[in-house]
Amino acid sequence: MNIQRPNLFLGCITGTSVDGLDIALIRIADSQSIAIERAETVPLPDKLRKTLLELGQPGADDLDQTGYCDIELGHFIGEAINSLLHRWGLKPTDIAAIGSHGQTIRHRPPTANRPYGFSTQIGDPNQIAERSKLTTVADFRRRDMAAGGHGAPLAPPFHQALFGHLSGTTVVLNIGGISNISILGKTPSGFDTGPGNALMDSWCERHIGTPYDQSGKWAAAGKIDESLLAACLSDSYFQLTPPKSTGREYFNLTWLNQYSKLSTTSPVDVQATLCALTVTSVLNAVHQQAPGIRQLIVCGGGRLNNHLMSSLAQRSDFTVGPSEDWNIDGDAIEAALFAWLAHCRLAALASNEPAVSGAQGYRILGAVYAS
Repeated sequence: MNIQRPNLFLGCITGTSVDGLDIALIRIADSQSIAIERAETVPLPDKLRKTLLELGQPGADDLDQTGYCDIELGHFIGEAINSLLHRWGLKPTDIAAIGSHGQTIRHRPPTANRPYGFSTQIGDPNQIAERSKLTTVADFRRRDMAAGGHGAPLAPPFHQALFGHLSGTTVVLNIGGISNISILGKTPSGFDTGPGNALMDSWCERHIGTPYDQSGKWAAAGKIDESLLAACLSDSYFQLTPPKSTGREYFNLTWLNQYSKLSTTSPVDVQATLCALTVTSVLNAVHQQAPGIRQLIVCGGGRLNNHLMSSLAQRSDFTVGPSEDWNIDGDAIEAALFAWLAHCRLAALASNEPAVSGAQGYRILGAVYAS
């Protein structure tokens, strides 16, 4: 593939599902003209994935383990980029920059008692820049948080650039480990709705030894426990009004174990209930914040869960479909977001949305690590 343009950017993220390193190559004519040219997911080594999952759990506080994993992930990202560029027939000089999100191991949004939150991502950008020979942009969340925001979700302005031309009220739903929505409009809004795949994945790994429920077949074989579902939905997070954000450090098996009904419900029925929890919390959020919605565009790994997608569609009076129905690769969108954020940083353009994060104003996000 012969691409010789100075407006090519790479983006990468491991995401809250920790199922691989998503890398996307995008071409940018301007901040609102974006083409996703190529994308690929590179599997994480089992040991690295296991450590990343451990570091995202409550109580994980081993600084040595965190420091070494930070270096190891940065090294892995740099080498994965080198390999992809070689296979794609590109050189580092063909790429303007890479935007690397890294792996979130803690996200603590602001609260009434702590008006400034923090968010920690690892995957050392120094390692990425050193090994890939690419200018690397990273640390996208903390400037927004320094301005009093949540630093999340970052996607709504990018989703607006991709899908803002569509008529009618459009909502983009990203289902990773956590689910978040973008409500498109002149000023896009959005927030984390709650769990996406994280609880289902962890429950699968514990009970059937697989990292995820392929196509949602296990959940489809179970029966929703309505009392357990109601108990989960009573969590205070679902009652909060935006801006709001969350992560695996909140919605995890420790959180699930607090519900006494869990001990009397069969594992397969719990899985069905967890799928219903994701679907119900998403639809509640959409109905509350996007009345009159015309279409729900689903991206992220959750769109491959057929049972989840059919449940969303059956319970909706609007169009529900994967982003591929709108000709955009749903596996590439989140990685492409960070490529776009790298472009914005190098162009000195603000890329947060205060209406989403609650920040005190627009800010230029990201720190630059020269090649």
